Amino acid sequence: MEKERKLQIIKAAAKRFDKHGVNKTTLNEIARDLRIGKATIYGYFVSKEELFFSVLEWEGSQFLEEARAIFNNEEFQLRDRFLQYFDSKESISQRYKLMLDSFLKVLDEKGIDGEMLFIKNLLAREEDLIRSVLTKAYAGKSFNIESSLPVFIALKSWGLFFGFKLYTLSVQPDSLHLKEILLKEIDNFLA
Repeated sequence: MEKERKLQIIKAAAKRFDKHGVNKTTLNEIARDLRIGKATIYGYFVSKEELFFSVLEWEGSQFLEEARAIFNNEEFQLRDRFLQYFDSKESISQRYKLMLDSFLKVLDEKGIDGEMLFIKNLLAREEDLIRSVLTKAYAGKSFNIESSLPVFIALKSWGLFFGFKLYTLSVQPDSLHLKEILLKEIDNFLA
């Protein structure tokens, strides 16, 4: 029950933060949305800031679970799973707006320390996921997964996401072309 209530608070806060922004959202509004007292929220979170970072962690975990599900789907070849992984990032702004906003703040050097730490940890967890996928895919083969390859894939896929957003402003979008370029780069690493 405790975990369930905490998750309810996190989800309600995510909706409020997404719609009105963190600064304009109050704990009273979140409590009212859930029909609980503000004191109940303080039973789980010491501050609105802690609640915000819990929302970011929840969004990051959801994102990584989606990626894990894509990579674990062995109905598709590894290359196709990577393509699906890249595709999943294209719609991240609709599913994980607060996480994306934190990325943008960090890139613009306006992120607070907690956001920078969150992004750093998210990238590390994403790299670990990619490393485990590649290790499993190449198990028993005389191939050593370079430590830089998972980092390269994670960072390049985020670069692909942001680059595609800019690319659509300048020319007729062709996201498949950009993804194919990234897949070729990965293939070169693995060759």
